[in-house]
Amino acid sequence: MRLRFCSALVLLVVAPGGARAADWYTGSPANQAGRPTSSFDLSLSGTSQSSVHGVAIGTFSPYGSLDQSGLRLRVAATLGTFTYTATAAGVGQVRGDQAIGTFLAGHEWVMPNMTAALWGGLDIWRNALDKVDPNNKTEGTAFGFKVGADIYVNPTSYTMASANLTFSSAHQSYYARFKVGLAVSEHVFIGPELVALGDSFSQQWRVGAHLSGFKVGPLQFGISGGYMNDRVRGAGGYGTFDTRLVF
Repeated sequence: MRLRFCSALVLLVVAPGGARAADWYTGSPANQAGRPTSSFDLSLSGTSQSSVHGVAIGTFSPYGSLDQSGLRLRVAATLGTFTYTATAAGVGQVRGDQAIGTFLAGHEWVMPNMTAALWGGLDIWRNALDKVDPNNKTEGTAFGFKVGADIYVNPTSYTMASANLTFSSAHQSYYARFKVGLAVSEHVFIGPELVALGDSFSQQWRVGAHLSGFKVGPLQFGISGGYMNDRVRGAGGYGTFDTRLVF
């Protein structure tokens, strides 16, 4: 089954015979002096069903700063491992490993209380299973065209909302994450999140809560967790840890 997460050490989303890697965005626009031109995001995610994913994302503004509207380039990598029980007779439990590389270009619009970006590019998938599962067609290497959209908005000084959406022609994989929050301190928000992800092998949805935007030095952090249900693997729990550095 596909690992689904936002979530080991790399970048954007979903796996064939196992799980979805994570597409994610910790959130608030950087309000830093020095006009930052690059950001690095790292996400680690796991479930109670023995699936773990790591996603690393580098975003670059080649002709200006990230606090201005303009061209963006993004490189992402995802590593993950997952297990599931095959529905085919005699196969039993299957373990899978996943690696994804993503290369995107896009445009980001930066406004006083909102940022929005559209993306397009290519991704490369590699999924390996330790057993042959005739019902899982996501094993092997696949190339796809990927599109995505990110939006982050502060309707008021004490509220936030964000959405992250991606779709790839590789295994018809998709990922959507929605968050809303109320401020518990400056730029730190707590609230619910909803995640949906899937591909040609399985589909998953999650409902949970997040705490986003708290900082330690130059690093910004977010955590979330809750309930998940996967068409192949059934119900369970999930947790995600995000961190972001802008420089």
